[in-house]
Amino acid sequence: MDMLNNTTSDRNLTVFGRIKSDSVAEIFGEICTKYVAPAICIFGIIGNSFSLVVLMRKSLKQSPYINLKALTTINLLALMISFPYMLHGEYSREYAWLWYNIYIFIPLVNWLTATSVWVVVLMTVERFVYVRFPLRAKSQFGRTGTIIRILVVMLITFAMSLHKFFIYNIDRVRARYVKTPFATSRLSYIIDIALMVVIHFIPLVILAVVNFLLIRTVREARNRRVVFNLRNNQEGGWQKDERRFTVTLVSIVILNICFVGPATITDILKLSTLGMRSRVTFSLMRQISNVLLLFCLSFNFVLFCTFNKKFLQAMKETLRIHRFRRGHFKSVKGSEMTFLRSTNFDS
Repeated sequence: MDMLNNTTSDRNLTVFGRIKSDSVAEIFGEICTKYVAPAICIFGIIGNSFSLVVLMRKSLKQSPYINLKALTTINLLALMISFPYMLHGEYSREYAWLWYNIYIFIPLVNWLTATSVWVVVLMTVERFVYVRFPLRAKSQFGRTGTIIRILVVMLITFAMSLHKFFIYNIDRVRARYVKTPFATSRLSYIIDIALMVVIHFIPLVILAVVNFLLIRTVREARNRRVVFNLRNNQEGGWQKDERRFTVTLVSIVILNICFVGPATITDILKLSTLGMRSRVTFSLMRQISNVLLLFCLSFNFVLFCTFNKKFLQAMKETLRIHRFRRGHFKSVKGSEMTFLRSTNFDS
């Protein structure tokens, strides 16, 4: 996705796409960048960090959870890079912040968000194969193959995001961004259209179709369980875990479709003449789509806790171990203090 790809050298626009001459757009932009976006980033950084700690447990070492680890790590990195920009970089005209915005924030966040979408696509396709051919998938989809596929996706999306490093230069005299000749060339326009298809439309179509098939398969399996009166305690542990993971993935896919869709519409307007005709509308849509993208990167922890019982059990074990260690440390420290008080050093 083309996250926050509206940096411009126009004097009436800021990096986040706010129109200074319009009070409504300016106020709305300040609320988004100063308050809403940083709050979402903080929530997402905390949630993804804790999710990553839980996912590192040995009970979640299976191949499907490797995808969740990769997705959580990618989302965490995107939020950590976005947070300084939202907090200070968007308003600063210092050279260091300008450099950070155009050479760190814009290219890397675009790369990470595109990778996040395609990792979800990868998870969805793998899950569909698991559901349709469970025995074959269990033997063929191993940990090594999953890691290799994730690395390939990361390399491809990074290659597709390389042109973001050559979109803007820094005007040191006026302390602002200036579009490069490449950014205004026809080649750049063609690349933007091609990437919009590859990073927006194709993933959304795949996610919508495969997610529909997954939901239908889950419902059919539930109906079969009702017909055969199969209770949870009669179902194999592996089958229950796979069904729960499928439900978790379906929720993640729905989240991505709902929150990535507005960014797709905004990028279509950006590449068309409609975005130039109504700059206020385009600015407001860009701000809303950016907030939704940050929310999409931040909300997975809630979905894990809501739909994945195995993740919830691992989280409880993590908290239990942490409390045990704290209690053990306090008891040992209390015993040492008691020993010191009871020791008599007089001769």
